[in-house]
This record gives sequence, C-alpha cells and structure tokens, in this order.
Amino acid sequence: MMTRAIRNLCAAAVICLATASFGVDTTKPVKVFILAGQSNMQGHGHITKGADGDLEYAAKEFPNLKAGGKWVERDDVWYYHKPGKGGLKACNLKPGLGAAEDRIGPELQFGHVIGDHYQEQVLLIKCAWGGQALGGPFLPPSSGAPGVKYTQALAEVKEALASLKTHFPAYKGQGYEIAGFFWHQGWNDGCNKAFAAAYEKNMVNFISDIRKALGNPELPFVIATSGMGGEGATGVAGVIGKAIEPAQVAAAAKSKNCTAVPTRKFQRHKPGRQKSHWHNSAESYVLVGNASAKAMIELLKKAPK
Repeated sequence: MMTRAIRNLCAAAVICLATASFGVDTTKPVKVFILAGQSNMQGHGHITKGADGDLEYAAKEFPNLKAGGKWVERDDVWYYHKPGKGGLKACNLKPGLGAAEDRIGPELQFGHVIGDHYQEQVLLIKCAWGGQALGGPFLPPSSGAPGVKYTQALAEVKEALASLKTHFPAYKGQGYEIAGFFWHQGWNDGCNKAFAAAYEKNMVNFISDIRKALGNPELPFVIATSGMGGEGATGVAGVIGKAIEPAQVAAAAKSKNCTAVPTRKFQRHKPGRQKSHWHNSAESYVLVGNASAKAMIELLKKAPK
C-alpha cells in the first residue's frame, strides 16, 4: 500500500516549475509580510486532484500561476516557514508550500499580487501551525499570559530577518521593512464557546500587541475571515459564520489601518472532504490570497510614509 508520505512525494515529483526572473531593485529594502494563523494559513488546497477546485482548475481564472504550461516560481518573492513537521522551507515562491508538498495556501496568490506591486524584493514569513486558537496558543499579552504560538511567531520572524543572507544568497544587504501582517485563522476558536465569545477582544489585542512588538503602531493588518464551508454551511463552519466572522469584522473596524476580507463566497467548489480546510479547494485558497493581497495594497497606499 502506498503511504501518505510516498503519495505526497510522488505528487511533488511531477510539479513542473518555470523559474521566472522578474528583476528587483536591490537598492531598496526588502518588503516583508508576515502571514500567520492556523491550518488554513498553512494551506490544504490540492495542486492536482482531478476535480473542480484544484490548482489546475484555479489556473484557468488566474493564468499568472502558469507560464508555458508550467507552474511559475518567482525569484522576486521569497518564502520562509518553519512548519510543525519537517525542516525549514526557505525558497522562492512556488506551488507546494502548503501543509504538504502537493498543497498550497493563501501565500501563493498573495505573493503573486504583492510581488507584482513592488519593484523591491518581497519576503513572506509564514507563522502558521494546525489547530491553534487565538484564545489559546495565539493569545496576545494584553489578554493574559502570552500563548506559546504568539511568542514563537515573533521569535521566528526575528530569526528569519537575522539570517536573510544565509537562507537567501541573492540578498544584497539592502535591509528590510516589515510592511504588513496577514491573518487567516478562527476554526479552533469556533469549537470553544469561551474562545468564541472573547474573539473580538482577543483579536483587537492581538493586532495592537503584534504592532507594538514589531515596532509599528500602524502596521497594515489584513484579516481574511473564516468563511470555509461557504454560504449555508452547518456544524462548526456554521457557528463560525455566526460568531467568529462577525468578531473578525468588528475587530478590524476597531483597529486603525486594518481591514477584514469577507471570504464566505470563496467556497465555490468542494473537491475534498475537509470542511475545516476549505474542502481542500486550492481555488478557495487562491481567492483568499488574491483578495487579501489587494486589500493589503489598499492599506499600504494609506499607510504613513
């Protein structure tokens, strides 16, 4: 019997990449974006599943993902992530940087859109691990004792920025600027009544505390709401639609230079069974990343220079 690990390796082996050199202005600091959350920020969208909603399907609507029939790998957008399992991923942006080598998350299209926006080098630092609640491991200091993942995320951002030349040899020592924060999380808080009730307060505190820790009280902050399951979803996905998503929108409204991106309509297809993971729809993850990047750019236009 073929194990899951072997299946993933086989799937990864047939991913053909077209490495694209977009050219960057190395006289200006690297633009850094932090992507944080739980499994839906990790990414569980299938690249090739043979069903409507996989990445092959999404590429019909987003042709930027391919060039000459191959998946685009961007050398102007770097990616850094220390997943809960496996080694460090420090590489160019490409498909296969989700929770497994045959998966993608919001990072893919988010990176494409942000990369197109800047002449500078872009770096995406992902701090995401499955099953992490804002009311638990991601708890910000202003809500109580800081959670282990809140602390770990900041530590990993610091570590990534201190080792740019080590992991990205093309780095020319031009420095960096933390330009924005992108959050996609909420499922586990929807499974806990106390966490759900405190989500708005915790989200407001998280935004404030993260900005303080990163040295920018007005750092652009985008929340992609927890719309997995789609409209009319039941069970936990339905609870999230009634409790977590409104809290995310309210928290964004209370926080300067922050916006919440509605995502409930992004569940267009359901190629897989995992409702908590957008039914494994790469299309949904691409839509989340695309809308969140565009929202981030609008915030960046308004941010203090």
